[in-house]
Amino acid sequence: MSLFGGMAMLLLAGGVPIFFVLGLTALVAVLYADLPLVLLAHRFYSGLNSFTLMAIPFFILAGLLMDAGGLSRRIVDFSMALIGWVTGSLLMVAIVAATALAAMSGSGSADTAAVSAVLQPELRRRGYNVDFAAALISVSGTLAQVIPPSLMLVLIGVINNQSIGALFMAGILPGLLVLPGLFFIAHRHAVQGGPQYRATESFDLRLLGRRFVLALPAFGLGVIIMGGILGGIFTATEAAGVAVGYALFVGAFIYRELTWARLWKAMVQASAFTSGILILVAAATTFNWLIADAGVPALIAAWFEANVNNVWAFLLIVNVLLMGLGMVMESLAIILLLSPILLPIAVGYGLDPVHFSVVVVFNCAIGMVTPPLGGAVFVAATIARRPFLAVVRHVLKPWAWMTIVLLLIAFIPGISLLLPGLAGYLD
Repeated sequence: MSLFGGMAMLLLAGGVPIFFVLGLTALVAVLYADLPLVLLAHRFYSGLNSFTLMAIPFFILAGLLMDAGGLSRRIVDFSMALIGWVTGSLLMVAIVAATALAAMSGSGSADTAAVSAVLQPELRRRGYNVDFAAALISVSGTLAQVIPPSLMLVLIGVINNQSIGALFMAGILPGLLVLPGLFFIAHRHAVQGGPQYRATESFDLRLLGRRFVLALPAFGLGVIIMGGILGGIFTATEAAGVAVGYALFVGAFIYRELTWARLWKAMVQASAFTSGILILVAAATTFNWLIADAGVPALIAAWFEANVNNVWAFLLIVNVLLMGLGMVMESLAIILLLSPILLPIAVGYGLDPVHFSVVVVFNCAIGMVTPPLGGAVFVAATIARRPFLAVVRHVLKPWAWMTIVLLLIAFIPGISLLLPGLAGYLD
């Protein structure tokens, strides 16, 4: 097995896309063991043969339809009316809007792109530091990885056979804990940044009311998703399908911004995103099957048992490992490859699987803003038309706060387990 592991590392170092690395390594392993090739096809099919996994393409499409149909813009407009009168208002709006969108789309990159596209022109017009704003938007956008309906929570639940509803509830408080630190960082930057950050508009209750009414149909999407799942009306997959239908209806018949051209573009983009995710899922589940067959999880568990004496040391080692991997690996790959190995070990240390899953996903969210990969930062920098390095140097403070929150939720399980327990998901 070490031969094939070395082969995978060599291919990754050579810049080969990870799904090719996993699939090619699995193919070589099957040929080396003189097994029938049909076994490989069977494992690929088995990895995708999941009803819950169908939630991913529907949630992706729902997020894209929110942008195409004007739902995202109404949420941003409401956020502007709500807190547009404070110092550094656009920075605060970015945080609030990204968090609201996170509760509906489930995609960190999509949230980052939507908020950036709407706010960047106004940020430039007012003379804000565009690089800092892009960094803050990218960090806020990653909350979609944690706050339901997070695609990463769906994926880790499918891979490890966990309740999606429990994971959704467990992600709410950890995601919201990030907000106070981001508000403080944004306010401090605005106070020190100069007169351009001062509020130019006063609070207008009538404007707030009008924009709230306009945004109500958009906010209804989040209510339907979470209310339906928690109320036992439908599963996560059915909720995703309902979300698509709702976004279609609101965009086409209430806001009347969803044209056939925009619908087609959203469907093409959703197909491309889904294809990339699902081919990686298929390759990773096949690779994981080979790893399990070779006894690698048992070897890793034995190493932890022999060298790590308590759960706190285990959590510290795992967090350092995941944060390091987040610098160079995609979130999908980390979840698909490592969660099936680490989760049983975590349970052996007495950790709740829901709590540990949230810790893994939160690490992946931090990885989205950690260089050199930093996918969310790259998206925000591209839309802002700024160099990646100019934006990423402003990520340090928000990154440090997210790391503090990570340690809190890792070492205080009650933060993530409170709401699932109240909702009756935990024994």
